[in-house]
Formats: sequence, structure tokens, C-alpha cells
Amino acid sequence: MALGIDIYSRFQSVTNWQAVKDHGVTFVFVKLSDGGGLPNGGRNTGDALVAGARSVGIPVGGYHYAQASPSPEAQADVLIGEVRRLGATGCVPMLDLEDNPPGSGTPNIPDSRKRDFSIRFCNRVAGHGFRPGIYMNNSLAKMLRPDQFGVRDLVIWIARYGAKPDPAAGRYDVHQYSDAGQIPGIRASGVDLNESYTNAHLTGGGAAPKRKATTELMERRTIPASPSTTSVRLFLSGSETAAIIVRPRVDGDGITDAPVWQGNIYAWGSDKVGVGGNPLQTPGFNPKTVSHRRYHLPGAVWADFEYSSNMEFEIDIVG
Repeated sequence: MALGIDIYSRFQSVTNWQAVKDHGVTFVFVKLSDGGGLPNGGRNTGDALVAGARSVGIPVGGYHYAQASPSPEAQADVLIGEVRRLGATGCVPMLDLEDNPPGSGTPNIPDSRKRDFSIRFCNRVAGHGFRPGIYMNNSLAKMLRPDQFGVRDLVIWIARYGAKPDPAAGRYDVHQYSDAGQIPGIRASGVDLNESYTNAHLTGGGAAPKRKATTELMERRTIPASPSTTSVRLFLSGSETAAIIVRPRVDGDGITDAPVWQGNIYAWGSDKVGVGGNPLQTPGFNPKTVSHRRYHLPGAVWADFEYSSNMEFEIDIVG
């Protein structure tokens, strides 16, 4: 698993790309096109966001907001034109299949046309030499079953907050699990947060190798309640993808009224050298953890985790 974000210059402003990378963001999708042209009539291009992600080495790709017209092929051509112009080839070109906001006055693609539209769009992307991808919410995925489109090597990205996508939605590569994330270095009311379960989204330049998991769940630890600050030692894999995921007992909305208060994380590698990652050293860090939170600790073989919590909770150790 790996943390990623999707952003749009109309709603998110990135002030420090290095801080975004240091937080553990490993991929970025940027809105590049909308219908037959650029977003918001060309007033919100993805130029600065793509350039910023590339400047710190974060793989970046573009997504396209689907509209009822023009044809899916024409819309795919617009997206690929922007991908090539900006060099946004670190992640697959992605079709964002969702309805327009209520009251926008813009017609939506009828449900009866969404499957055909998606297949034609994705096949056009593939015809340009790129591996195609598609984003939709859990309900639409259950209705359309993108894993049954017959589009070769299709990357599937499903949004569902507070829970993993329903098994009835079929397979998926990326899960969008929140639209209210806060990322250091990004000024916004909220940032979409995503977890990847394969590396397929990273193959934007062409056909991808067979999928393999980027990380593996090594252990799930139940951490006892402690009203005062205490420490627990965790043993990690030492790999580049080593991380811990703090998991408070959340409700159906994906948040909890019984937060975990986060303290220091002291992580060490096999050479007995600290690997960093202490969240308390991050400017603006909020120690009140009310939903699942991931800490990337590349190379760590053990970490001392400080916390206080009135309820027991879980920590996933991944690597």
C-alpha cells in the first residue's frame, strides 16, 4: 500500500512540494482536462501542480472529468494532449466518471451510456500508447463493474469513504478513502487521500508489467488503552515501503470520538541509524488522530511509538 493524493488547482494550492513528499505522498493525480477542453474554461490548468510534483520526484499523472459531449474519443484526445504537453506520465491517464455537482446546469452522461462511454474513452487512451485508468464511486462500480469492461490492463480506482470498496464492485487498484485529508505543504479545506494496492497506477508511459503488491501487511497489533503517554516497540521489515498505519476504532463515517493522541516515533534501521519520520517535528502536525493515519518509515527495522488513548486501537505494520 502507498499513499497518494488527487488535486485540482481550483481547490488546492501547494505551497511546499518537499513537505508533501516528506509526509509520505508517493503519487499524485492532477485534474488536467474537462469535457472538450481545459478545466474552468482554461482558468485552472494543471501546469504548476504537475511541474511541482515532478520537481521533487513524485510520480504524477493527469485525470479528465467526463462530460456528456463531445465524443469520448475527442475527450480522451484532450487529456492525452495535456499529459504529453506537461510530461505528466508518471501515473496512468485517468478517466474521472462522476456526475456534475447538483445545480450546475451541465448535463450528465446518462447511466445507460456510462459503460459504453468509458470503454471507448479507455480504448482511445490505449490507442495513444498509454495504459488507461478509470475512477468512480463504489455505487457506480457495483453497477458498471469496470473489471468486466474487457479493456486490457485497465487500472481501476474506486472511491468509498469509511470502508473499503464493496466486493460486489469487483477488483480495484486504488482506493480513495477520504476527501478531508490535511497534507503539510497544501493549503486547502480538504485533500482527497488514496491508498494503492498494486503498482499499476505508476505505469503511465505505456503497457505495465504484471501487477504486484507494493507493500504487504506484516502484522496487526492491538495496542492497549493508556490515558497517560506510553510507548510501544514495533518491528518492521526494513524495506523501502516499511510503514505503520494507526487505526483508531472508527464508526461508519470513518472517524472516531475516541482519538489516539500521537506522540514521538523513533525509528531505526538495521545499521542502528535513525531513519527519521518523527511526526512531532512536522510543522503544523495535529496529534489528534481520529481516522486511519499512515507513517512511512523506509528502511526501519524497529520503531518506538508513543501515544495516549482512552480506548484500545490497532496498528498495521506493512512492508
